[in-house]
Amino acid sequence: MPQPPSSIDHSLLRALLETGSALSSTLEIDVLLDLICDSMCRIFTAGAASILLIDEGTNTLFFKTATGEKREELKRIRLKMGEGIAGWVAREGKPMVVNNVLDETKHAREIGQMIDYQTRSLICVPLIIRGKVIGVLEVLNRISGAFTPEDAEALQLLAGHVSGAIDNARAYRITESERDGLRELLEERYTAIGVSATFHGIIKTVQKVAKTKSTILLRGASGTGKEVIARAIHRASLRAHRPLVAVNCAALTETLLESELFGHEKGAFTGADRLKKGRFELADGGTIFLDEIGSMGFTIQSKLLRVIQERAVDRVGGGRPIPIDVRIIAATNAPLESLIKEGRFREDLYYRLNVISINLPPLKEHREDIPTMVSFFIKRYNRETNRSVEGIAPAALNILMNYDFPGNVRELENIIERAVVLEDEPMIQPERLPMYSEARRDAFSLVGMNPVPTLDQVEEAYIRRIFSETGGKKTETCRILGISRPTLDRKLERYGIRPAGNAAAEDDGASEADGPVTGRTEPDS
Repeated sequence: MPQPPSSIDHSLLRALLETGSALSSTLEIDVLLDLICDSMCRIFTAGAASILLIDEGTNTLFFKTATGEKREELKRIRLKMGEGIAGWVAREGKPMVVNNVLDETKHAREIGQMIDYQTRSLICVPLIIRGKVIGVLEVLNRISGAFTPEDAEALQLLAGHVSGAIDNARAYRITESERDGLRELLEERYTAIGVSATFHGIIKTVQKVAKTKSTILLRGASGTGKEVIARAIHRASLRAHRPLVAVNCAALTETLLESELFGHEKGAFTGADRLKKGRFELADGGTIFLDEIGSMGFTIQSKLLRVIQERAVDRVGGGRPIPIDVRIIAATNAPLESLIKEGRFREDLYYRLNVISINLPPLKEHREDIPTMVSFFIKRYNRETNRSVEGIAPAALNILMNYDFPGNVRELENIIERAVVLEDEPMIQPERLPMYSEARRDAFSLVGMNPVPTLDQVEEAYIRRIFSETGGKKTETCRILGISRPTLDRKLERYGIRPAGNAAAEDDGASEADGPVTGRTEPDS
């Protein structure tokens, strides 16, 4: 028995389904809008379609995309808000159907003349996101018949879905940008910095071991950068696409550390009201960084040894081992060999961890890296605190170069952060450094003043010396001291410092023959 003819327009249904698929297939705006333009032509059997968006900076409309050979020419055209049909729709936020353009406006003819394309009929509807018009959709020159009010209604419905897709794509792009920015900040925060032979030796070792699966033991005092090196190894490894999970073993009690590392089952102990995955499970496929490994109790050491041997973890209260694939990087600021002799660390665990050992020396053993680190930290904290410190004055850098840094790189970083926040001069001054008062004795041994004088006397003596050595040249004195010209003028006035013979201090052109600085008598000790 013959089947009755279908009332469904299958080509239209196919076009609608393809459009719906396009709207959900990508979050790349350019790709998305190209797909929408092609779909609009098929749905409305139109000769061409275009999407115009509003440039808020210039308050104009521009062709984001269009069909046909003229699309690149269209992208060079800008329309004022309210200009022609598209501009009117964008300004008013209302749709328009025109089946005889020549009777309605000169706009289409003007555009047509620019690109050699004649528009006869069109539908134009606004793109609206949360009540705000962001652009318009256009379909032009229906191939058969005229555009109808129903066509306009259908295009408006489509515009609502397109607006939502654009909004999602923009939000995704913003999220991706923010995520990339956060990733860059995180990577910068854990960037190894240095120029010394010691630093390059460490980096060379990191490059050698990163691609391997070997367990690594990082040794060094607190603040020497063990976590920085651990993250550098992970970033350069074949596991970089998987997580790096860091655990400070000294920060938790033995019971909490066991649950944190290996996880627990629901009901394993009082308060365990849910299943919890441990850090080893969370690091599966990646790297786990165990900081201060020497602080672990014997019970945890035994369980860790088993994890390393069997490549599996047992949750607290669990009945079966859970396989894991984790690379271990351990770190210690305590000599594990001494802990072994004292009976506080398992010797067999030590040998499991000490496959590849990297020693990080204290900062005082590679002082030549201090200037590079200072510059790096100034840039970082300028950005993070919205400051604009240009650098560090030579006198301040000299203090840092002669300081032993018991807190190592971490202490240096904290010192520079504080100085950047507090400094009012273009360059970090000596008095912004917390060890400045301790450095006064050394400073005054250079100018022959004893016993230790006041801070003002330190400053006066130092400015006198530099001003004398520059022959009274203010620009050169400012450069050496790292202060501005107005600041120097105030300090010269305050301390009564004048060039030889009470002549006015000269600028860059000051005579090299000028004598030493004279003026106010040196302060009494």
